Amino acid sequence: MCKSGAAIRDGANWSGRYTVEAMAFRKALQEMLTEPRSVSSIARELGLRRADVEDDLRHLIRSARAAGHIVSIIPARCKACGFTFGEEKLSKPGKCPECWGTRLYEPMISIVRDEPE
Repeated sequence: MCKSGAAIRDGANWSGRYTVEAMAFRKALQEMLTEPRSVSSIARELGLRRADVEDDLRHLIRSARAAGHIVSIIPARCKACGFTFGEEKLSKPGKCPECWGTRLYEPMISIVRDEPE
């Protein structure tokens, strides 16, 4: 596996089966998201690049919604003018489109498992 996590991110070996590392990575990602977390903090903790984590996170969000779990995304916003970005933007934007400020809050993501009653 390379340092960037490409082997984990690809998830499947040549036979089409998921590797143990890929499944462990996705499970760790799910457990991290029980509390609101930013993509940067997840990437830093796992030792991966933000772009690699963001790709897997998008897939995890789709899977969680399909399984009936509650996905909470607090969108990125500007610290200067309060402009709120859309929920589809998971990584920290570069600049605010309203005031061109660069001081921005990162989006925060959490997944709450919907437990049967």
